[in-house]
Amino acid sequence: MKDNLTELPIDQQVYNLALGYASEQANLQHGLKIFYNTMTVWAVNYLLGRMNFETLIDKDDDWTVGIESALELADVMLPGIGKIQCCRIDEGETRIIVPAQDDRIAYIFVELPGSVEKVKLLGFLPAADIHGDTVEISVTNLQPFDRLSDYLEAIQLQTV
Repeated sequence: MKDNLTELPIDQQVYNLALGYASEQANLQHGLKIFYNTMTVWAVNYLLGRMNFETLIDKDDDWTVGIESALELADVMLPGIGKIQCCRIDEGETRIIVPAQDDRIAYIFVELPGSVEKVKLLGFLPAADIHGDTVEISVTNLQPFDRLSDYLEAIQLQTV
């Protein structure tokens, strides 16, 4: 995938949306989780849209309505294909612990720097590569996004 799709500037509207969802939470810890999940889900949804995959978020007239159901678990549903888990990695991290989800088809990893002015799409792993309840994953083991489209299309063909 081209470099201009792996690093995305955060649009002010998306930032404000994330702040709004975070401020609705009962405590700061949960608010931060929702803030970062919003950013991560937005980035993955954007990537999938650029790859011409439709998500349930895209089906809503108002993106803010469609994302609400995805924020708690940070996932994106592709109709007819399955759910993708959006995994946030802090800037500079090289490893992340990921809880395995039975109903996921892939995991996409997004780096959020401390400034939150941009996000960096790092790569993905097919669900078949995640074994056990929780897995420690090295960023160096992620697959590049130029393989993601073929992977998702193969799953789509299997479900037809």
